[in-house]
Amino acid sequence: MSNQRMGEYLIRHEAILKNILNRLDIPAPRIQEAILYALFPGGKRLRPMLVYLCGKLVNVPLDSLDIIAVAIELTHCYSLVHDDLPSMDNDDFRRGKPSCHRAFDEATAILVGDGMQALAIEILLNFLPKTLSLRQVIAVTQELVKASGPAGMVSGQSLDLSELAKPHIDEAQLCEIHQLKTGKLISACINMVLAAGTPSPEMAEALRRFATHLGLVFQMQDDYLDRYGNGKLGKGRASDAANQKITFATLYDKKELLSIIQNLYLQAHQELSLFSPDDHDLLCLLRSLQKPLEM
Repeated sequence: MSNQRMGEYLIRHEAILKNILNRLDIPAPRIQEAILYALFPGGKRLRPMLVYLCGKLVNVPLDSLDIIAVAIELTHCYSLVHDDLPSMDNDDFRRGKPSCHRAFDEATAILVGDGMQALAIEILLNFLPKTLSLRQVIAVTQELVKASGPAGMVSGQSLDLSELAKPHIDEAQLCEIHQLKTGKLISACINMVLAAGTPSPEMAEALRRFATHLGLVFQMQDDYLDRYGNGKLGKGRASDAANQKITFATLYDKKELLSIIQNLYLQAHQELSLFSPDDHDLLCLLRSLQKPLEM
């Protein structure tokens, strides 16, 4: 996929996200201001991009993908606002600016996170196109609820807080925690798209395996860059060290971790072999995600 195509998806997503937010009734001005602060400017927008690229693969119409992408990004950003709280990871910066609780206050940040999670569900139920059946709308929404609730992100964050400071944690436990905290929402990007379309079972399973590999490698690479990167990643990168948390960079040395990351990227790449290289753009996304490792 050309950088131009990826840029077009990003521009489309940003415009639709702003348009939908402008149409919502948020009576408290401070909450509205803080939601916009938490959402813009955005980060990589990886999850919306996954929605668009996978949707293109399985022929889901753009108007459905637009709404799924907005709901996913609202959910992701809500989790970042709450992760940064003093009672959680206690990060003062996010995306190169003060975290929401630092720019406003802790109570506002808690309410903003709660609000964005609720808005994500409201937007799916109210804005998904009528071309989808009621069964599909419910299925799409259920995928997001499962991924972001106690079966996914909530338990992942709880285990992150309670277990990662224990010195005896092993790779399997660490993988499970990050699969819940990070991987479930990345998988939801795929599962929501699949629920809105009619892919073959083979395509669906290949994309689900792809998402599982991507969710794990994304966290491993994040840990690697925290330890060995150039420090220009735009958030409070020292929180894991300050909280004495075990990361993949503490379980493995630099060479071992880089090898594992590269192997996971290879496995993700192989899951896409079912699709024609001329028919999908996910390979380009994988290459763009790997670029920070080359710096």
